[in-house]
Amino acid sequence: MKHRAGGMPSGLRGIGPVSRILAVGLVISVAVGCRADGEPPADAQGQPLAAESCSWRTAPEPTGADAPLCDISFREITRLEDVDSITPHPPILALRDGRYVTATYSLGKVALWSPDGALLDVIGQGPGEGPGEFDYAAGFAQVADNELLFLTGLPVVHRYTTSGRFVRSFRLPTVGGAAAAVTYRGVAITTAHNRGGQQGILIRGDSARTFGLRGRRETELLVAAAEDVGIWSAESDRYVLRRHAFPSGSAVDSLVVARDWFPGPRGNEGMVVRIHADGLGLIWTVASVADPDAPSDNWTTTGLDEPVDIEEDRAKAVKFRDRVIEAFAPDGRLVASARFDSFGEAAKPIHGNVWFRQTEDLLAIVVLEVVLTGR
Repeated sequence: MKHRAGGMPSGLRGIGPVSRILAVGLVISVAVGCRADGEPPADAQGQPLAAESCSWRTAPEPTGADAPLCDISFREITRLEDVDSITPHPPILALRDGRYVTATYSLGKVALWSPDGALLDVIGQGPGEGPGEFDYAAGFAQVADNELLFLTGLPVVHRYTTSGRFVRSFRLPTVGGAAAAVTYRGVAITTAHNRGGQQGILIRGDSARTFGLRGRRETELLVAAAEDVGIWSAESDRYVLRRHAFPSGSAVDSLVVARDWFPGPRGNEGMVVRIHADGLGLIWTVASVADPDAPSDNWTTTGLDEPVDIEEDRAKAVKFRDRVIEAFAPDGRLVASARFDSFGEAAKPIHGNVWFRQTEDLLAIVVLEVVLTGR
């Protein structure tokens, strides 16, 4: 996989008390992304996923102020491939027992896959507005060894067993619905649009209450969580990572990342599209940024009366947009950075060390392990 290193001139500002987190040492225990038996995640052949090969915890500080310690690469674990089941840009979750769950084209149905990529079953109550019914799944969260939450972009959450049996449905205390969630200490944390902006929601059992995450109406509110990293959020148009207390959700620290490519010279190119907390003690960001070789007039906005050409927009995104993936220690140290030539080349996180990307024809999901190697 060809990509360009991302060690561009930049800096970190505004690191608060979070810098004291590592003073007591970080223990590698994968609370999100572990198998049910507590062992590390395994690949399709049952071999444990490789631990970090870049010893970023003990590595000396690099000479450059923001030079990353490690390089980022991805190793293929397995492929999920079925023309009738894979949807473009699907939500995907790796279950604790090694299986995977994804959305499908079928109304009210999701797909279960084996660890080696075989389609096992298609589950769900079908389309509708009744208990357990939905059109398309927008996201998943595993809240117990045998229980899943289905998120559909509506203010209703459906609880299913991992074998596909519907349990119950309940509503969120928001106007809008949820499309993604993370898990932390046995609860699920998601976000949804509410009056005045986006609101964090904490789901415990069948109850849902507001959580202290806030986002402005015009941005996307992103959330990440893992036991060794804590709970973090970011708004898509700002490269600012906020750490939150549990269970209140109040913000206790901010990590402000300064990059000369974000938001960009014209102010509208950069966007944080995902944040992720892994089982090695790192907080990751995936950003969409302008290709430095893109023509200056590429991002001129069209008028409201002009038609939107989706295929043309996608072609521009492939040609003129890059993906930057970065990993930080919670104290603000830049551990790794890589720049990819398009969003199609870059992977997206699932949980723990497990990431994924789709093939160019959008007919298969490639499940990957992220690997850090010393520079």
